[in-house]
Amino acid sequence: MAKEIELKLRVRQADFKLLEAQMQQLKAEPQGVRRLENTYFDTPELHLNQAKSALRLRFNAEDWVQTLKTSGTSLGALSERGEWEMPLAEGQLKLELFPEGLINPEWQNQLAPQFSTNFTRQTWVYKDATSTPPTEIELAADLGQVTLPSKKGRLPVADDALSELELELKQGNPASLFKLANRLAANLVVHLGVLSKAERGLRLLKGIDFTRQQPQPLLNKPSVSFTDLINLASQEVNQWVLAHENWAFNANEDEVLLAHRALLRLHALLVMAQRLCSESQLQPAIAAVKKLLHSFLPWVKSCWQDKALQKLTLTGPAAEWRSLNLHYALRRSEYRRLWYKNWVGQASLLITESLFASQSLQACTEENKAAYLLQQAIAKLGLPQQPMQVTVWLDRYPSLVRVELLLATLEPQAKENLQLIKQMQQAIEILSGYQQLLAIKNLPEDLGKQLLAEQQKLLMQLGRLAQSLWVKP
Repeated sequence: MAKEIELKLRVRQADFKLLEAQMQQLKAEPQGVRRLENTYFDTPELHLNQAKSALRLRFNAEDWVQTLKTSGTSLGALSERGEWEMPLAEGQLKLELFPEGLINPEWQNQLAPQFSTNFTRQTWVYKDATSTPPTEIELAADLGQVTLPSKKGRLPVADDALSELELELKQGNPASLFKLANRLAANLVVHLGVLSKAERGLRLLKGIDFTRQQPQPLLNKPSVSFTDLINLASQEVNQWVLAHENWAFNANEDEVLLAHRALLRLHALLVMAQRLCSESQLQPAIAAVKKLLHSFLPWVKSCWQDKALQKLTLTGPAAEWRSLNLHYALRRSEYRRLWYKNWVGQASLLITESLFASQSLQACTEENKAAYLLQQAIAKLGLPQQPMQVTVWLDRYPSLVRVELLLATLEPQAKENLQLIKQMQQAIEILSGYQQLLAIKNLPEDLGKQLLAEQQKLLMQLGRLAQSLWVKP
């Protein structure tokens, strides 16, 4: 078995020529271009996927190779996992070549092709003999498609475009991956790539049944360490990037809102980690998260506004006005323009690099009592004494997200309270949408009256939810 440590980045297809120029400037040694055709196998129930493993048969125009990758660890787009590769004489799986016990014998006879990833790979090797230890990184730029198998001679029923860059550490310190990625990001638009090619194939296969990666592990213990907070923060980075990848794939704007909540949780975790260990130097990462939150907030609010408008039962002129004032198409275009700003990708790299560096800090051994963290979050939330004021609820939205994070992590058994908090979050989002709509100058009078009535109902609902909420400190 070999362990691979790699940093996966998403790049734009239009930037591949610019990437080639960057490789020349870095004096990276070209290793050629080849076509890779890959078929992924699993059982009809996807047992390998459930075991966080992937079985692949690859043809590179000359040779066949079978590969098994098993579950490992990941930090943003940086991953480490087990890998077994076996050359084959022909394009048929030979599972007996793998070490015994890697694949459950009960699954072996059920394995069948599930999807394919076919792409052109251009490879370079970057070396830096001046670093300590010397650095050697293989860069592989992949351009192609993920497809589902055709049936009875028909064309593939669906596909997903591939355009990504993998930096695999062959020699040296993993921190050198970030150093090289940052040099590329200075001129290229790059984003962290959380989903592997196999996971993207599964997303294509499952469609709307594709489940999100589960967020933070449940700590549910008396004390929380600095390392716990860093691990939780790394999972929120994954959730943020995954939401954007899913949004680009399925155009479901709920992903935009999930991305926003992930950033709020990430900010809270970084602040708590910095307070617990001043040596961690997480301030640049905290500042990067705040900038991301501020920059993407207008589009998040626009989503809230449209959701609020769509909840209303309208007829006549009001319904016509709504159809003319839903901003999905414009929002999608402008949001994508922001996503492709260089600094957005650079910010995500900075955050991930900071989390990676923090994992090995020897000075950060202190712990906080879980009950203390939860009490502090509840105190900051401070449910309003005057629940009929709109602004007090809008101001408490970030604090509600923080309380939800800590409650789900530290006291997962408090399911009723968690449900109440989620209902409050959703109500505040709609409340924000109503407030934005009421500020529009050309709003039809009848629609304005209906919005005011709905706003009052929502405020009363929030008041009742607040009275029902009881969080054990």
